[in-house]
Amino acid sequence: MGDRSQVRFEQLLAEELSKIILREVDLESGALVTVTKTDVSADLRHATVFVTILPEDRRGTILDQLRKQHREFEYHLSDILKRGRSPQLSFEVDSGTLQGFAMESLLDELSEEHQDHEA
Repeated sequence: MGDRSQVRFEQLLAEELSKIILREVDLESGALVTVTKTDVSADLRHATVFVTILPEDRRGTILDQLRKQHREFEYHLSDILKRGRSPQLSFEVDSGTLQGFAMESLLDELSEEHQDHEA
């Protein structure tokens, strides 16, 4: 599969998984799961799904739930993708996105402090 096709497949996988998770995962009130990206192997047999989970104190529980339901997600994906077989999914927390959230929060705090000192 060419680079462009692989990228498009990864995007499609992320989009469809987002829909499936929203529909099939019973999240606790106030919890949010976002599929940020997928990395698919060259042979399309394996895919790592990177997610952000909020609030942070529920991250472990929800990540475990996603990992337990991976076969159910693969089943739904095989129907959607019309490939006969979905990649084997593994879920990981997208630490890069979380670091971005932390940096943004820190910058907001510094900006507020700067404005308070100017007032």
